Amino acid sequence: MDATFAEALARSLNGIPRGRVATCSTIARALGDVRAARAVATWLREHPETLEAHRVVRLDGRPVLDASTARLKKEGVPIAAGRVEHSRFVDTLPDVPFLGRLREEQRRHASQVIEEDAGPIRSVTGIDIAYRGDAAYAAAATLEVETLRTVAVASVRTRVAFPYIPGYLAFREMPGIEAAVRQLPKRPEAIMIDGHGRLHPALFGVACHAGVRLDIPTVGVAKHPLAGRVDSTQDKGTGAHPIRIEGKTRGYAWIPPNRERPIYVSVGHRVSLGTALALVQRTTRVGYPEPLRIADRLAGEMKGE
Repeated sequence: MDATFAEALARSLNGIPRGRVATCSTIARALGDVRAARAVATWLREHPETLEAHRVVRLDGRPVLDASTARLKKEGVPIAAGRVEHSRFVDTLPDVPFLGRLREEQRRHASQVIEEDAGPIRSVTGIDIAYRGDAAYAAAATLEVETLRTVAVASVRTRVAFPYIPGYLAFREMPGIEAAVRQLPKRPEAIMIDGHGRLHPALFGVACHAGVRLDIPTVGVAKHPLAGRVDSTQDKGTGAHPIRIEGKTRGYAWIPPNRERPIYVSVGHRVSLGTALALVQRTTRVGYPEPLRIADRLAGEMKGE
């Protein structure tokens, strides 16, 4: 995908006529997925210099950017009590084939995921990323599976050019993930990603994306559900609940020790689902898998420096 989010958004905003406004939801639908509505608002607040950003409003008519009122009035847009009249809202905008093409890319690559074990895993590398504005702070921590001893860490700062949109995390995080892996002294035996793998609307979440791109056994671990239905029946051997998508088990919901809510485990690439869950459980002391907990701490420390 050659176009950036900023370029696609600019094309969409360019379709708002003078004297009219559009909501973030309308713009998100034009980009290909209404779930991007919050990302549109966040992006414009962080990049207020974006052309035509003053024509973007919330559902209640309040401009997303506080400084937009004067420009809108100059364009003849009536504003009362800080809100644009709904008669000035555009119902639709021309389609900008951006997120739709990214989704097609995910579906196309989903067939490349291998859900079989590549071999024994003696160490696993957790990767997590923290953000501040346009900066991404990626950290990796490699631990021995048997002892949970940390044997390598790496961290790197990169620039992020894609906002957080549910279901499109890979397009935001892959630059940081790849950069962190390159900083490690040895190529990881396996990686654990703070995000979904097969538990994804296209069966190709960020853990699948990372695994296929890097050709490394990969497990996805997420804190919040994205796709699938959690089975009420608990697996007796693991204590986890299967998660099914279209009738097939694609992941597990498991509540670690000292945690109230479940985490969501799925295959990223080159591991079986059983091995993915076993690896997560073996590397978890309390709350969250140690490789990801340590990577999260390292990323947070780097962000705070």
